[in-house]
Amino acid sequence: MVHIKRSVKGRNSSLSNENGSINLTSKTLKPPIVRKSKLVIVDLAGSERIAKSGSEGHTLEEAKSINLSLSALGKCINALAENSAHVPVRDSKLTRLLRDSFGGDHLLISRFSA
Repeated sequence: MVHIKRSVKGRNSSLSNENGSINLTSKTLKPPIVRKSKLVIVDLAGSERIAKSGSEGHTLEEAKSINLSLSALGKCINALAENSAHVPVRDSKLTRLLRDSFGGDHLLISRFSA
């Protein structure tokens, strides 16, 4: 997860009067503009069919977890596409990480639902 923050300092803006001349005495300082962004990179390697891969032990458990997370992500995307009142973001760690990317008012509903 990469957090990016950019701040642009406020500029002085001068007001002009009726004849177009600039009034230097009435300058105002605008507050800085802050833009925040978050980049989430997720590696979904290993999400193949378990029978086909021949995975065992830890690798098998990891593949199962990835498949469950992908299933939960699919449920979230379907709920968003259907404009559902509830988006199940709590079903997996992957959907919790990506909940900011879903956008909309659904985040408020799903955070407070049991």
